[in-house]
Amino acid sequence: MLGEIKKRKLITNYMTKKLFTAISLVVSIAVFSQKTDKNKSDYAPVEITKSDGSKMTVLFKRITLPSISTFKEVFGGNQNTNVKIEFKTSENGPTEKINSKDIVMLKILDKDQDEIIAFERLAIRQFDRNNVLKDIKQVLYMPQIYDGKISIYGEANFICQDTSPSRKKNNFTNCEYVHSTFYLKNNDKQFAVAPLDIKLFNTNRSFDNFVNAFKAAGKECSEFNTYLESFRRKMDDKQFQKKIKEDAISYRKEVKKKASELDLNKEGRLKYIGEKLFFYEAQFYIGIVKEYEKNCPN
Repeated sequence: MLGEIKKRKLITNYMTKKLFTAISLVVSIAVFSQKTDKNKSDYAPVEITKSDGSKMTVLFKRITLPSISTFKEVFGGNQNTNVKIEFKTSENGPTEKINSKDIVMLKILDKDQDEIIAFERLAIRQFDRNNVLKDIKQVLYMPQIYDGKISIYGEANFICQDTSPSRKKNNFTNCEYVHSTFYLKNNDKQFAVAPLDIKLFNTNRSFDNFVNAFKAAGKECSEFNTYLESFRRKMDDKQFQKKIKEDAISYRKEVKKKASELDLNKEGRLKYIGEKLFFYEAQFYIGIVKEYEKNCPN
């Protein structure tokens, strides 16, 4: 019995460490995307998985490597449909092109060819005003932050003020973490769904969509549906809403205060705040997914 408890604790610690590492990389890429290292090659190794399942390791020009905010721009804005991306098969080789719609996964590699972070192509579905899940013809490339029966993908969103004399320099010096966006995907399904739409100001619809997103991402499971229905009723509780809001505000203040006390430069503080708040928000989604895994083992 003690051995089983110890094993579970080790697995939990490993998963938490893996999650925090993924979040750290996501936020680091977002924060430091505008910086370049002159000592590094202009190209970086990337493993591409194509639509036909074949894989190839190529070199992407570093300017096209994704930050969480600019990755969509590289692949054609929010609608990543039909963009030609330049790459090389070797440092001195000729420049070639591949269509973004032919890429289903992109893994950024280190100098030893080990994976740093992976971006997966997600076909997004969204609930309409009648709570019907619709294909909105939107494709995004997102990093996976939790690998489970329901996988979670997410991005940290920052607002930056460009204070550079020339906009071409992209010298963003005044940035602030705003919120994170998450997507759910069952590995047996070919689409992902966002539980929360920040552009939707109808509270009841937002709550319904949040719960229905988890139902859509999971397989039919009566125990999990019972949990979600109970959770949905709880969301209408004003005291519950107040506590969630107050806890989030209090934690954000605590993180910002701690960041100001640390010996960090501006980018370092932004990275620290982004990591902490992204991890805080991600845990909320992961907690619900773990309820699914507990109640629906098959």
